[in-house]
Amino acid sequence: MGSSIPPADALKNIADTLGVSSDALLNDETVAIKDKELLKKFEAIQEMSEEDKALVTRFLDLTIRDFNARKAYK
Repeated sequence: MGSSIPPADALKNIADTLGVSSDALLNDETVAIKDKELLKKFEAIQEMSEEDKALVTRFLDLTIRDFNARKAYK
């Protein structure tokens, strides 16, 4: 089965209505982040150098580990 892409203006309207980017509509990957501010931050991280991404990822890993530890002991 073939695929069809609507005109750019229709694609933008669909994306705006759904609260996602046009790229998200054209991409096969599904993003499950509903918090728009958090999603913007992750989009910014994608633009960073590998070194900066590694630093941010390390910080996130530590923060998530601490959150899970606090949650487990409540």
